[in-house]
Amino acid sequence: MAGVAKSGMAGARLHLDLPEVAAVIDKLHTAERDGWRKTRLLAVKLAARGKYTSAEVAGICGIAHGHLFRWTAAVREGGIEALLTRGPPGPRPGPPRGLAPETHAELIHRLEAGEFTTVHDARRWLEAEDGVVRPCNTVWSWLKKAAGVLLRPRPAHSRKDPAAAGKFKEELVQRMEALELPAGSKVGLWIMDEVSLGLRTERCRLWALKRSRPVVSRQMKYVWDYLDGSLDIMGGQAHSAHIPSVSQEWDRACLKDPAAMATNAVHVVIRDQAGFHLRDGNPRLPDRVRILNLPPYTPELNPYGQLGDVMRDSIGNKVFATVRQLRKAMAPALTRWWDDSAAVPSLIGRPWITFKIRESAANAWAGVLRRGRLRPCCSC
Repeated sequence: MAGVAKSGMAGARLHLDLPEVAAVIDKLHTAERDGWRKTRLLAVKLAARGKYTSAEVAGICGIAHGHLFRWTAAVREGGIEALLTRGPPGPRPGPPRGLAPETHAELIHRLEAGEFTTVHDARRWLEAEDGVVRPCNTVWSWLKKAAGVLLRPRPAHSRKDPAAAGKFKEELVQRMEALELPAGSKVGLWIMDEVSLGLRTERCRLWALKRSRPVVSRQMKYVWDYLDGSLDIMGGQAHSAHIPSVSQEWDRACLKDPAAMATNAVHVVIRDQAGFHLRDGNPRLPDRVRILNLPPYTPELNPYGQLGDVMRDSIGNKVFATVRQLRKAMAPALTRWWDDSAAVPSLIGRPWITFKIRESAANAWAGVLRRGRLRPCCSC
């Protein structure tokens, strides 16, 4: 078609050569609300008039030439309906142009393994392994195409045993049953930890203008405070306490808080094996409190650390003269979890807790309930 050839020339006038479209495009464009549909209709409307070049139409509509050519081609092939049909948002599936499918698959695998710290790492790997030489902005777009995103990893000890972490998730219900709680007991399930904070300024990201280099005051003062807290997995409650140090005496004092929530229930607390934590069976434990230890070196299994990140963001980039000022600054962020029990499950956010543990534990408790042993605690 003559119109097709002319549309590829920025200096030539566009001719859509579709009288049936030209007859209805004005009415459709006028009736459409602002948005991407109206922009497309305007571009085709101007092309249908045959008075403007592609550069002029792109300038009037504020679009790229490529969009204009794709839209006019869509109208020629499928009519107005094709123009106003848009696929799902986000990158198109499949490997990007210039990258072989097998290389794209390997790139995704290496992203899952967290092997790239910078775009330059990915660029060097592509060049060394597959001979693909591209500038950093192209490699960056390939990483985004593969659903890559910059994240701050959580630390894991070099002695961590991944198999032990997986085994703990699978056997949690059995471990609870192994506690041999008294027959007919109500059960509360908590996860507990402490977060170290202090007067040394916590640096965190902040909103700023593009191309600016924000500067914040930083205090190097090594005075520490601790936020000890527990999350109710079944009921959605959150409890916390500011403590000046960590010790087994402070641990006993903090364990009294969940134990007091339902005096007729046994409270099972899941937490790590820190040296200042009382172990299950210790006579200093509050009454009706039992302990399930997480495997060594697996802090990622405890979602209370996520609340620690929220607290650090709430006090980040600020200088506090005293611990009292520090605690006061944390109060607004903590209040959300105290007042809104529906927010606590989102904070826990671990599938093996929110789904497997809650459902499996409920099923397990229902099973032993029929045998007259345990009852889930709904009031705690």
